[in-house]
Amino acid sequence: MKIGLVLAGGGGRGAYQIGVWRALVDLGFDKYIKVVSGTSIGALNAVLFMCGDVDKAEDLWLNLSRDEILPAKNIELMKKSLMLAWGSRNINFVKKYIPKTLEMGNISRQGLIDLMNKHIDFEKVQRSQITCYAACSEMPSIKPKYFKLNEYDENGIKEILLASSAIPVVYESKEIETRKYLDGAMCDNLPIQPLYGDGCDIIIAVNLSLVSEVDRAAFPNAKIIEIIPSEMDEGVLSATLDFTPNGARKRIKQGYDDTKNLFEPIIELTKYNLMKLPQDVVANVGKKLLKQSNRFRDIIVNNRNE
Repeated sequence: MKIGLVLAGGGGRGAYQIGVWRALVDLGFDKYIKVVSGTSIGALNAVLFMCGDVDKAEDLWLNLSRDEILPAKNIELMKKSLMLAWGSRNINFVKKYIPKTLEMGNISRQGLIDLMNKHIDFEKVQRSQITCYAACSEMPSIKPKYFKLNEYDENGIKEILLASSAIPVVYESKEIETRKYLDGAMCDNLPIQPLYGDGCDIIIAVNLSLVSEVDRAAFPNAKIIEIIPSEMDEGVLSATLDFTPNGARKRIKQGYDDTKNLFEPIIELTKYNLMKLPQDVVANVGKKLLKQSNRFRDIIVNNRNE
């Protein structure tokens, strides 16, 4: 079985994905994950996943400072730029009339560079058997570009991670192989496409918003399980800018709990051949599960057809 893991962008909300990862380890799913992709902070988490040490990844998040990712003196600019990046109408307007504005950021990336140097074992990354993609937005067309990190050296991977998280107007675009790139969230914040193209049997997509971002019609016959935060007790923008230890700890726990609550019923179901159970029992179980979400509908259907 070839399982893919997709990690969305979302700033400080990315701590949630570390909790998801730990739950997958405890459930024994992690060893089946052969392909991973991410956008922005999700791309950074994807590279940490390649290193294979969830304890170190959690330690990074619990000791992270916002200044390493988002310099405090530029928070208001950051807020406005994030709203620009998230608004397709805004992006289309800028793309048409003042495209160069998006690439004119001048805030230093040294904090993130230092973080990568300190916390990412690039030798492990380059030896990893896990295929990893990072999503960026190609400029000036603002079309998605999926970089296969396994094909790059340490410096190349760093440049791609910087590009994938280069918030427009705030950070300067990164030039990679003669083309310029910015934050992948502008065009594909949940990069399922490279995993779908890689032939994954099941794709686990870890969203960081309360609303589904999966267009299932775009991925015919794909078995996609979308993990979405069960709640968010603060605004999306506030959560995105929150890199405090308390915020990270809370989101890691939530990611862990949400994943266990989602997968444990599936594991129980797979212990049985559902076709041998009375249909009223199957229907009753299905109704209870679907009250949580239809995120694992494909898995239930797949098991019934075996």
